[in-house]
Amino acid sequence: MNKRAKKRLLEAIKKAKLERTNPAQKPMPTSRKDPKHQTGFLPRPDKKRG
Repeated sequence: MNKRAKKRLLEAIKKAKLERTNPAQKPMPTSRKDPKHQTGFLPRPDKKRG
Protein backbone atom coordinates (compact mmCIF):
# COMPACT_ATOMS: atom_id res chain seq x y z
CA MET A 1 0.00 0.00 0.00
CA ASN A 2 1.46 3.37 -0.97
CA LYS A 3 1.55 6.53 1.12
CA ARG A 4 -1.44 8.16 -0.55
CA ALA A 5 -3.62 5.11 -0.06
CA LYS A 6 -2.65 4.88 3.62
CA LYS A 7 -3.40 8.56 4.09
CA ARG A 8 -6.83 8.23 2.43
CA LEU A 9 -7.60 5.19 4.58
CA LEU A 10 -6.61 6.96 7.80
CA GLU A 11 -8.69 10.02 6.87
CA ALA A 12 -11.71 7.83 6.11
CA ILE A 13 -11.36 6.09 9.47
CA LYS A 14 -11.07 9.42 11.32
CA LYS A 15 -14.13 10.74 9.52
CA ALA A 16 -16.15 7.63 10.34
CA LYS A 17 -15.19 7.81 14.03
CA LEU A 18 -16.08 11.51 14.15
CA GLU A 19 -19.50 10.82 12.60
CA ARG A 20 -20.17 8.04 15.10
CA THR A 21 -19.26 10.20 18.10
CA ASN A 22 -21.15 13.29 16.87
CA PRO A 23 -24.24 12.20 14.92
CA ALA A 24 -25.36 14.83 12.41
CA GLN A 25 -28.44 16.87 13.16
CA LYS A 26 -31.24 15.18 11.25
CA PRO A 27 -33.98 17.50 10.01
CA MET A 28 -37.24 16.90 11.82
CA PRO A 29 -40.06 15.86 9.50
CA THR A 30 -42.68 18.59 9.47
CA SER A 31 -46.29 17.54 9.29
CA ARG A 32 -47.63 21.05 8.81
CA LYS A 33 -47.58 22.61 5.35
CA ASP A 34 -45.65 25.87 5.48
CA PRO A 35 -45.59 27.74 2.18
CA LYS A 36 -42.22 29.24 3.18
CA HIS A 37 -40.64 25.80 3.65
CA GLN A 38 -42.03 23.93 0.66
CA THR A 39 -39.93 21.16 -0.77
CA GLY A 40 -39.96 19.81 -4.29
CA PHE A 41 -40.93 21.61 -7.44
CA LEU A 42 -43.00 24.75 -7.51
CA PRO A 43 -45.35 25.71 -10.37
CA ARG A 44 -43.63 27.39 -13.28
CA PRO A 45 -44.03 31.20 -13.13
CA ASP A 46 -45.88 32.96 -15.94
CA LYS A 47 -43.78 34.25 -18.83
CA LYS A 48 -43.03 37.95 -18.79
CA ARG A 49 -44.38 39.54 -21.95
CA GLY A 50 -43.25 42.87 -23.27
